Amino acid sequence: MFGDLLKELRAQKKVSQIELARAIGVSNGNVGDWERGRSKPGYDALVALSRYFEISAGRLLELPISSGELTCDDVPLTQMESDVIAMLRLLNPHDRKNAVDFVTMLYEQATGKKGSIYSTYIEDEYRQTSGPAEGGNQSVIA
Repeated sequence: MFGDLLKELRAQKKVSQIELARAIGVSNGNVGDWERGRSKPGYDALVALSRYFEISAGRLLELPISSGELTCDDVPLTQMESDVIAMLRLLNPHDRKNAVDFVTMLYEQATGKKGSIYSTYIEDEYRQTSGPAEGGNQSVIA
């Protein structure tokens, strides 16, 4: 139900109904009415909610994701994001690792959070043919 999802998203972001209303340009009562199921947001409010919570309007409306559409955290990927994934898939394992290492470094610099561990994703065959011999020290991005 939309109201429950809105409450959950608001709780995750730790904002009050009043703060959300101000952020998206609606009255305080609108958010309360949406959460209680008394009304639904109009088009402009739905777009504002989608942007504010960084999720698709389809997810807000609890619509099923159309087949073939690439998503991340239930948000459809942009054309550029899809192209980057397609290019990454065409790289050899060594260059793919370098690309992921670089993106991880940028992510860590921008957010202050640790990125992913590439070894979680690499193919078993690359893992077996790359890196120091067994028992040696391997450096992994944390």
